[in-house]
Amino acid sequence: MSNSKKRSDSKNCPNCEKNPCCCPIGNTNQNTFNPTINVNPVINISSTPVNGEQGLLTEFDGSVLPGGDFEPIRLTPITIGTATLHIDDPSDRVLLHATIQSLNRNRFTILIQFSVFRNGTEIYSTTDNIPPFVEFMSATTTGFSFLDKAPLAEASPSGSVLYELKTNSLQSEASFTVGGTKDTDFIVFTASKIKANNSTNI
Repeated sequence: MSNSKKRSDSKNCPNCEKNPCCCPIGNTNQNTFNPTINVNPVINISSTPVNGEQGLLTEFDGSVLPGGDFEPIRLTPITIGTATLHIDDPSDRVLLHATIQSLNRNRFTILIQFSVFRNGTEIYSTTDNIPPFVEFMSATTTGFSFLDKAPLAEASPSGSVLYELKTNSLQSEASFTVGGTKDTDFIVFTASKIKANNSTNI
Protein backbone atom coordinates (compact mmCIF):
# COMPACT_ATOMS: atom_id res chain seq x y z
CA MET A 1 0.00 0.00 0.00
CA SER A 2 1.33 3.38 -0.95
CA ASN A 3 2.19 6.04 1.58
CA SER A 4 -0.47 8.38 0.14
CA LYS A 5 -3.12 5.71 0.74
CA LYS A 6 -1.99 5.28 4.32
CA ARG A 7 -2.17 9.02 4.96
CA SER A 8 -5.69 9.29 3.50
CA ASP A 9 -6.98 6.47 5.71
CA SER A 10 -5.19 7.70 8.81
CA LYS A 11 -6.85 9.99 11.34
CA ASN A 12 -3.53 11.66 11.98
CA CYS A 13 -2.83 15.13 10.70
CA PRO A 14 -1.53 15.00 7.11
CA ASN A 15 1.09 17.62 8.02
CA CYS A 16 2.52 16.47 11.32
CA GLU A 17 1.07 12.91 11.20
CA LYS A 18 -0.09 13.20 14.81
CA ASN A 19 -3.43 12.94 16.49
CA PRO A 20 -4.33 15.32 17.87
CA CYS A 21 -2.64 17.73 15.53
CA CYS A 22 0.21 19.79 16.94
CA CYS A 23 0.68 22.12 14.00
CA PRO A 24 0.91 25.81 15.06
CA ILE A 25 -1.21 26.87 12.13
CA GLY A 26 -3.83 24.23 12.69
CA ASN A 27 -4.35 25.30 16.32
CA THR A 28 -4.74 28.98 15.56
CA ASN A 29 -8.16 30.29 16.57
CA GLN A 30 -9.91 31.20 13.39
CA ASN A 31 -12.87 32.77 15.19
CA THR A 32 -12.70 36.47 14.39
CA PHE A 33 -16.28 37.29 15.36
CA ASN A 34 -16.46 40.27 17.72
CA PRO A 35 -19.80 40.30 19.58
CA THR A 36 -21.49 43.62 20.28
CA ILE A 37 -22.84 44.07 23.81
CA ASN A 38 -25.34 46.84 24.40
CA VAL A 39 -25.55 48.10 28.01
CA ASN A 40 -28.38 50.40 28.99
CA PRO A 41 -27.61 51.71 32.51
CA VAL A 42 -30.61 52.57 34.66
CA ILE A 43 -30.08 54.96 37.59
CA ASN A 44 -32.97 55.34 39.96
CA ILE A 45 -32.90 58.63 41.89
CA SER A 46 -35.77 59.23 44.24
CA SER A 47 -37.23 62.66 43.77
CA THR A 48 -36.75 64.91 46.78
CA PRO A 49 -39.73 67.14 47.45
CA VAL A 50 -39.00 70.83 47.61
CA ASN A 51 -40.32 72.03 50.91
CA GLY A 52 -41.55 75.45 51.73
CA GLU A 53 -39.73 77.89 53.96
CA GLN A 54 -38.26 76.30 57.07
CA GLY A 55 -38.32 77.95 60.49
CA LEU A 56 -38.61 81.56 59.34
CA LEU A 57 -37.85 84.31 61.85
CA THR A 58 -40.86 86.57 61.43
CA GLU A 59 -40.67 88.97 64.37
CA PHE A 60 -37.98 90.16 66.75
CA ASP A 61 -37.90 92.32 69.87
CA GLY A 62 -35.64 92.87 72.82
CA SER A 63 -34.15 95.28 75.29
CA VAL A 64 -30.68 96.52 76.08
CA LEU A 65 -30.58 98.30 79.41
CA PRO A 66 -28.27 101.32 79.64
CA GLY A 67 -25.06 101.22 81.58
CA GLY A 68 -24.93 102.00 85.27
CA ASP A 69 -25.42 99.76 88.27
CA PHE A 70 -28.93 99.06 89.48
CA GLU A 71 -30.13 99.31 93.01
CA PRO A 72 -29.16 96.29 95.12
CA ILE A 73 -31.31 93.29 94.30
CA ARG A 74 -32.49 91.13 97.16
CA LEU A 75 -35.19 88.44 97.57
CA THR A 76 -37.91 90.24 95.61
CA PRO A 77 -37.61 89.64 91.84
CA ILE A 78 -36.77 92.73 89.80
CA THR A 79 -37.52 93.09 86.07
CA ILE A 80 -34.32 93.77 84.15
CA GLY A 81 -35.45 93.13 80.55
CA THR A 82 -38.60 93.00 78.41
CA ALA A 83 -39.65 91.94 74.90
CA THR A 84 -43.09 91.96 73.25
CA LEU A 85 -44.24 89.82 70.31
CA HIS A 86 -47.50 89.25 68.45
CA ILE A 87 -48.47 85.56 68.47
CA ASP A 88 -51.24 84.44 66.10
CA ASP A 89 -50.55 80.78 65.34
CA PRO A 90 -50.46 77.75 67.70
CA SER A 91 -47.38 76.52 65.83
CA ASP A 92 -45.40 79.71 66.54
CA ARG A 93 -42.34 79.30 68.72
CA VAL A 94 -40.25 81.92 70.50
CA LEU A 95 -36.51 81.72 71.05
CA LEU A 96 -35.34 83.75 74.04
CA HIS A 97 -31.78 84.84 74.79
CA ALA A 98 -30.42 86.66 77.82
CA THR A 99 -26.98 87.98 78.77
CA ILE A 100 -26.56 89.58 82.19
CA GLN A 101 -23.57 90.94 84.06
CA SER A 102 -23.81 90.65 87.86
CA LEU A 103 -21.65 92.12 90.57
CA ASN A 104 -21.37 90.61 94.06
CA ARG A 105 -19.91 93.02 96.62
CA ASN A 106 -20.20 90.52 99.47
CA ARG A 107 -17.22 88.65 100.85
CA PHE A 108 -18.81 85.31 100.00
CA THR A 109 -20.33 83.60 96.97
CA ILE A 110 -24.06 84.12 96.57
CA LEU A 111 -26.72 82.21 94.64
CA ILE A 112 -28.95 84.27 92.39
CA GLN A 113 -31.91 83.39 90.18
CA PHE A 114 -32.96 84.48 86.69
CA SER A 115 -36.54 83.88 85.52
CA VAL A 116 -38.53 84.46 82.34
CA PHE A 117 -42.23 85.33 82.58
CA ARG A 118 -44.78 85.17 79.75
CA ASN A 119 -47.65 87.60 80.41
CA GLY A 120 -47.11 87.18 84.15
CA THR A 121 -46.59 83.41 84.19
CA GLU A 122 -43.13 82.03 84.92
CA ILE A 123 -42.01 79.70 82.10
CA TYR A 124 -38.27 79.36 82.79
CA SER A 125 -35.87 79.71 85.70
CA THR A 126 -32.17 79.13 86.26
CA THR A 127 -29.61 79.93 88.95
CA ASP A 128 -25.99 81.02 89.01
CA ASN A 129 -23.28 81.34 91.62
CA ILE A 130 -21.71 84.80 91.77
CA PRO A 131 -18.26 84.85 93.38
CA PRO A 132 -17.29 87.75 95.64
CA PHE A 133 -15.81 90.95 94.27
CA VAL A 134 -12.02 90.81 93.84
CA GLU A 135 -9.58 93.05 92.03
CA PHE A 136 -9.07 90.82 88.99
CA MET A 137 -12.65 89.56 88.64
CA SER A 138 -15.07 92.39 89.17
CA ALA A 139 -18.19 90.88 87.58
CA THR A 140 -19.74 87.64 86.36
CA THR A 141 -21.59 87.27 83.05
CA THR A 142 -24.50 84.84 82.85
CA GLY A 143 -26.03 83.82 79.52
CA PHE A 144 -28.83 81.41 78.63
CA SER A 145 -31.32 80.54 75.90
CA PHE A 146 -34.82 79.12 76.17
CA LEU A 147 -37.35 77.92 73.58
CA ASP A 148 -40.98 78.71 74.31
CA LYS A 149 -42.90 76.03 72.40
CA ALA A 150 -46.38 77.27 73.33
CA PRO A 151 -46.33 81.07 73.41
CA LEU A 152 -50.01 81.30 72.47
CA ALA A 153 -50.97 79.76 75.83
CA GLU A 154 -50.66 83.12 77.60
CA ALA A 155 -51.46 85.42 74.69
CA SER A 156 -53.92 88.26 75.18
CA PRO A 157 -57.03 88.51 72.93
CA SER A 158 -54.99 90.76 70.64
CA GLY A 159 -52.23 88.16 70.44
CA SER A 160 -49.71 90.31 72.30
CA VAL A 161 -47.24 88.42 74.49
CA LEU A 162 -44.98 90.23 76.95
CA TYR A 163 -41.79 88.46 78.05
CA GLU A 164 -40.05 89.69 81.18
CA LEU A 165 -36.59 88.81 82.46
CA LYS A 166 -36.42 88.99 86.25
CA THR A 167 -33.72 88.33 88.82
CA ASN A 168 -33.45 88.03 92.58
CA SER A 169 -31.14 86.80 95.32
CA LEU A 170 -31.84 83.45 96.95
CA GLN A 171 -30.09 84.48 100.19
CA SER A 172 -31.80 86.93 102.49
CA GLU A 173 -28.57 88.35 103.89
CA ALA A 174 -27.01 89.01 100.49
CA SER A 175 -27.65 91.50 97.72
CA PHE A 176 -26.06 92.05 94.32
CA THR A 177 -26.22 94.46 91.41
CA VAL A 178 -26.67 93.91 87.69
CA GLY A 179 -25.70 96.11 84.81
CA GLY A 180 -22.38 97.62 83.89
CA THR A 181 -20.38 100.78 83.76
CA LYS A 182 -21.71 104.09 82.49
CA ASP A 183 -20.28 103.44 79.03
CA THR A 184 -21.17 99.76 78.67
CA ASP A 185 -24.41 97.79 78.41
CA PHE A 186 -24.37 94.43 80.12
CA ILE A 187 -28.00 93.32 80.10
CA VAL A 188 -29.43 92.10 76.79
CA PHE A 189 -32.77 90.27 76.52
CA THR A 190 -34.20 89.27 73.12
CA ALA A 191 -37.18 87.31 71.80
CA SER A 192 -37.49 85.89 68.26
CA LYS A 193 -40.76 84.55 66.85
CA ILE A 194 -40.21 81.60 64.52
CA LYS A 195 -42.83 80.08 62.22
CA ALA A 196 -43.13 76.30 62.15
CA ASN A 197 -41.54 74.38 59.28
CA ASN A 198 -43.79 74.20 56.22
CA SER A 199 -44.22 70.55 55.19
CA THR A 200 -46.14 71.27 52.00
CA ASN A 201 -44.43 71.41 48.64
CA ILE A 202 -44.13 74.64 46.72
